[in-house]
Amino acid sequence: MKKSSQLISTAIMKTDIKGFSRKIGILSDMELSKLLQDHKEFIIRSVYKYNGSIIKGEGDAFLISFSSVTSAIESAIDIQNQLAHNRSATDDNSRLSIRIVVTLGDVLHKDNDVFGESVNLISRIEAITPPDEIYLSESAFLTLRKKEINTEYVGEFDFKGSSENSKVYKIILGRKLIVLENQYVLFSDIAKFASARDNHSLIEKVIDYTDIMFNNIEKEHNGIIRGIVGDAYLVTFKKIEDLLSSLNYIYQFWTASYKKYSLLRLRLGAHKGEMLSYRRFCGGTSFNKCAILESSGNYTDEFNINNDIIVTHVSDIIMEDTINIEKLYKKQFRKVSDSELKKFNCPDLLVDRLKARLKSTYIYTPKY
Repeated sequence: MKKSSQLISTAIMKTDIKGFSRKIGILSDMELSKLLQDHKEFIIRSVYKYNGSIIKGEGDAFLISFSSVTSAIESAIDIQNQLAHNRSATDDNSRLSIRIVVTLGDVLHKDNDVFGESVNLISRIEAITPPDEIYLSESAFLTLRKKEINTEYVGEFDFKGSSENSKVYKIILGRKLIVLENQYVLFSDIAKFASARDNHSLIEKVIDYTDIMFNNIEKEHNGIIRGIVGDAYLVTFKKIEDLLSSLNYIYQFWTASYKKYSLLRLRLGAHKGEMLSYRRFCGGTSFNKCAILESSGNYTDEFNINNDIIVTHVSDIIMEDTINIEKLYKKQFRKVSDSELKKFNCPDLLVDRLKARLKSTYIYTPKY
């Protein structure tokens, strides 16, 4: 029988859901509980398959021991591959990305917990581990049987609390870029946001209410925030109905907030097509077209003559899919001409890009 104070050389693996705190604000208590329970069962199945033993679980994070580093890495690869497959098959808020760290060293097992330098090292390596990746310490790397496992040197790090630099390695899992097809893409930008750079109170209000608005779109209208750059948001939808309901909500929410708090005007661009997603990167032709649509909305009658609070510039695909739902919606679209854009000094390069990439474009104004 092992003594409780005995040091045992142990491979330790930690899994952690990336961005879990954000999901708490999106999911209901019941949805969150089911998500955590399903994730726990998934981790248990994957770990036991490779003779691992769960030391403790903390909802979104698990600490697991293995008899060998190779078993730990094989389990970690299995987990990441299954999650990658699940992400490609679904596109909702239950999609999970986790980071995994594996270390090796003498560990004190006591009171259903573990202690030791290799355990402390896990949290330090975890801080630099991107989602969907497996990072490992130098000791784990040196012990790993590498014949069928591809590894790569990440770098040398001066971790706080360590007397010397630590070398960190990663497991090469193959291509993880996700191709999202038939996405309704919405790109937003605050008009003349740069002009408010010295008005800190206004900047805070604009950011606060933009964040509230798009988080509600995720929660209530099935949108997924793919990226945030400064004051710009990139959001995708699987159905045209969800995009339209979101636009209705945006017009109501932002119009009311603009009048009440003297916010800035909002421009939107919308298109349908393929999106590319990898870690924090989101891009592809659909994103580029949305950005062009949003930017060129600055040179329309709605923006310059009518001074509309919100200007939504969309592609012909958005119009066609909308009127396929209800032909009466056609009245909510107005075709934008090249001459109109040039009237307000739209750069020739931007006009050329619109003509080259989109058959025709429209201003969309919902009747909310």
